[in-house]
Amino acid sequence: MKIAFISFEYPPDTADGGICTYVAEATKMLAERGHQVEVFASSRQREGVEETPWGVRVHRVLEPDHFKFPARIGAVFASRHREVGFELMEGPDYYADASEAVKLAPDVPLVVKLHTTRQQAKEIEASLIPPLRRFRIWLGAARRGQKVLWSPFHPDYIGESEHVLAADEVAAPSEAIGRRAVRVLGLPEERLSCYPYPFTPRASHLEIPPGSRRNKLVTFVGRLEIRKGVIDLVRAIPAIVKARPGTEFWFVGDTGFSPDPRVSMLDHLTGLLGPYRDVVHFKGKVQWEKVPEVLAESTVCVIPSLWENFPFVCLEAMSAARAVVGSSAGGIAEQLAHGRVGRLVRPGRPEEIADRVLELLGDERLRIDLGRASRERVLSVYNPDTVYEQQMRSYRRAIEQRQRSGPRRAPAS
Repeated sequence: MKIAFISFEYPPDTADGGICTYVAEATKMLAERGHQVEVFASSRQREGVEETPWGVRVHRVLEPDHFKFPARIGAVFASRHREVGFELMEGPDYYADASEAVKLAPDVPLVVKLHTTRQQAKEIEASLIPPLRRFRIWLGAARRGQKVLWSPFHPDYIGESEHVLAADEVAAPSEAIGRRAVRVLGLPEERLSCYPYPFTPRASHLEIPPGSRRNKLVTFVGRLEIRKGVIDLVRAIPAIVKARPGTEFWFVGDTGFSPDPRVSMLDHLTGLLGPYRDVVHFKGKVQWEKVPEVLAESTVCVIPSLWENFPFVCLEAMSAARAVVGSSAGGIAEQLAHGRVGRLVRPGRPEEIADRVLELLGDERLRIDLGRASRERVLSVYNPDTVYEQQMRSYRRAIEQRQRSGPRRAPAS
């Protein structure tokens, strides 16, 4: 099959987050199984065409502005489509990267992959606003005939929502985000497929023995931002340290915005710690190849996000056989088999984080058993051989849907 991926993110030029990791894994998986796969991506320093060692052809445009990317890359894709004749294209919901490409090549079936949109981030932030104030904001917007900022149909975000609804097939890596698309956007269930991202653990993760080098090190890996739940984790620290003196905490990742726009999240968290600052170490962003060293040192990994779709950081901790405490909101619960290979906590419940962390710190045998079980789950559920068959069924559904629907209306010239 001739498959095109339209994605602002693709390594190494735009290795910005989970979309980049997914596209790299998925395109390699497909190319290694005989498909002609081409990626249409952005770069912040160059443009041109190159080919990966595993045979993926990459077309780059020099376009650091994500808002401008869909139009720039759409023209490049359309030109290449006239030469190749792609049988299917895939793009993310985030920024609707393939929205212009599908307008210029309306005959090509479109699969939209659900990640986490800009609107969803606003929706998560809005969940922290007190209910009465949130209602007043909504009422004020309604009186003005406007949508609240966190609405999927706000003018700033409606392009993403419309792109999802225009797809022949919508692929959700977690049931949680798939249900949300059906509930919030009105996506027809028959156009939704749920299957995970492919994930191949690095050997450096799999070589880490179950258990831990330290007995009292709790680690968070990820960007320090509101939706990652880092405030809840910091608020759990006093109870943990009081029950188990000597426990240390590592926060590994760049700082983001805090609830107070005047200060960074790093400064905000430092202020919340008070007398417990000495037990917390903010490591900043570490190089990708250094993450296994962080995980090897960790006794317990905590991923307390207010909501997540399909975080690779959880799979990395699981493949390193770490004991994981994760959020019950979104895809983390599914990755942890709804608590069978880890421990789950509800967002906004620091006391639950403290209880689950203390449970794991006090039981080495449990940590080892959970670590082994979570590693086995990664190797069996998320390996490319398993995911490939699911992904190809989804692609065939998209092609069949486009055949039934007929060509889309081409844009007016």
